[in-house]
Amino acid sequence: MKVSILKTSDHEEMKMLFLDVFSNEPWFDKWNQEQLDLYMKDLTENHNSLSFALFDEKEKLIGCSLGYIFNWWEGREYFIKEFFISREIQSQGAGSTFLTLLNDRLRVENVQHITLATEKNVPAYHFYQKNGFSVLENSAFLVKKVPE
Repeated sequence: MKVSILKTSDHEEMKMLFLDVFSNEPWFDKWNQEQLDLYMKDLTENHNSLSFALFDEKEKLIGCSLGYIFNWWEGREYFIKEFFISREIQSQGAGSTFLTLLNDRLRVENVQHITLATEKNVPAYHFYQKNGFSVLENSAFLVKKVPE
């Protein structure tokens, strides 16, 4: 497996992989093409976007990490907004390998922290904990619906 910066030429394949992962269990997202295109543009085309692709030995895209670089008082931080692995190879170590390779790439980019948000009731929560992520005791991820 190898990790590289996600190229524009990989975007269509990345979107198809994203849809396959998140339109199924446990998320069951209901993306339409317009919203998906806008979301992916938001994630990949900002000045602080940093997106990685994971390829298998046959150069097939099997995973992505879509995020942003932020400068913080403790140094540079990579916020993972979306992290996904092909459903065909989930639970076979590819995600953990991807995070290890990502650490190596981020070290070269002089990044000190990786942050993310996930739901506690999905397998991803335990996956991230198994891979060294911890819950910040004094932090909370809050959301508010804007009234119609």
